Amino acid sequence: MNFKRVIANLVVHLRQFSREKSTIFFVLMFPILLMLLFGFIFQDTGSNMGDLHIQDLDGGVHSTALVAAFNGTSIFDIVEVDASADSNEFFADNKLNVMIIIPEGYSDALNMRLFNQTNPQSNITILYDQGNSYSQQKISIVTSVIDSMNKGLSGSVDFIGLDYETQLNDDFKFIDFFAPGIIAMSVMSSALFGTVGMNTELRQKGILKKLATTPLTRSEWLASNILYQMFMAMLSTACILAIGIGIFGLQPHINIYMFLFILLNVFAFAGIGMLITRFVKEAESAQAAANAVMFPMMFLSGTFFQMEMMPDFLQTIAKFLPLYYVNEGLRAAMISLDMDIILESAIIIGIFGLAVFILGVFLTSWKED
Repeated sequence: MNFKRVIANLVVHLRQFSREKSTIFFVLMFPILLMLLFGFIFQDTGSNMGDLHIQDLDGGVHSTALVAAFNGTSIFDIVEVDASADSNEFFADNKLNVMIIIPEGYSDALNMRLFNQTNPQSNITILYDQGNSYSQQKISIVTSVIDSMNKGLSGSVDFIGLDYETQLNDDFKFIDFFAPGIIAMSVMSSALFGTVGMNTELRQKGILKKLATTPLTRSEWLASNILYQMFMAMLSTACILAIGIGIFGLQPHINIYMFLFILLNVFAFAGIGMLITRFVKEAESAQAAANAVMFPMMFLSGTFFQMEMMPDFLQTIAKFLPLYYVNEGLRAAMISLDMDIILESAIIIGIFGLAVFILGVFLTSWKED
């Protein structure tokens, strides 16, 4: 492979990019506009309440009444956790955002408190994940329910107290969840539409056939294209991070895992783009096919909002989409540093990306009609 030819072809792509205003808009301005729009809308909010897991270690009258009170709000779907389960392990293994633990002896302590107000409060424990955008909003509802029960029991004195146990050391907001999704979406659209647009244009102009008569090999041409897509990915990522950090106080972890998922994202969707242009010849049809691939993934893969907002069957479908694993991997790399999620997501998207890219390389021919 001649590296000079690879760089020369890369320079051609970069010059072409600088001349196309529409491409600049979708690579740079579109994700920035989404960051600003959704960032200002959701910077102080979470989202749908979803499930609320409660572990009742007491089983008494008052603990049963407390569970019923949460169930009666109709805001949560109450999921009762077996009393024999280790609460911290259950929380971590099921990747929960909020979990309530009613301690053993809660009902007895509350009875004593009702008749002797000098006794300490009957505290329940709330485990919560600060890296999840639902947590604070769920906790505010839980607090409201507890306040209502306290007023019902005494009118003024807080008989029931709350102990909070966080599962992360950093204070994360919605924007910390949102930014990795925007990065994943931006890199996906850039790699997908960049590959589709370039391949269809070169084919329609007959340039692909002419390339076969030049010293430039197909491997050199593909290498320069991947370098170009990586440059675009890093450029859009830098813009998104700059907006997030500068305006919304984004607190990302910048590490090798983040760049790994960006690279895997490029390979996966560049491969899909090559497959689309192999079977869809016309530029208009290829762009339509790329849109048909991109838009369902954009809205079903947890890019803009938590997966819990969707029905169960859509959550199942989402787990078959490659962008879901890019989103999960980037959030784990940039927010929670959960190595289990990073490893699982990297393996899945890595195998998928390698498969479609290799298939796309073999199906891309300079001699096709």
